[in-house]
Amino acid sequence: MEFEKMMKELEEIVNRLENEDLPLEESVRLFEKGMRLYKKCKEVLQKERLKIVDVLKELEGDEDAVGRNQEDDL
Repeated sequence: MEFEKMMKELEEIVNRLENEDLPLEESVRLFEKGMRLYKKCKEVLQKERLKIVDVLKELEGDEDAVGRNQEDDL
C-alpha cells in the first residue's frame, strides 16, 4: 500500500476513535489496525530518510572531490 493511502487510512481511524462512540471491541480493533499502519508508515519514512542521507553524503563527497581538484590546480 502506498504511504499516502496508509496515512489517510490512519487519519480516518484516529478521527473515528476520537469522534465516534464506538463499542469497546470496535475501538480495540481500530486501535490495533492503526498501530499496524503507524508501524508501516514509520518504516517507510525511515527507509526514505536513509535514501536522502545517502544522497546528501554522495553530494558532499562530490563537493569535496571538486574542492580537492581545484586545490590541485593551484
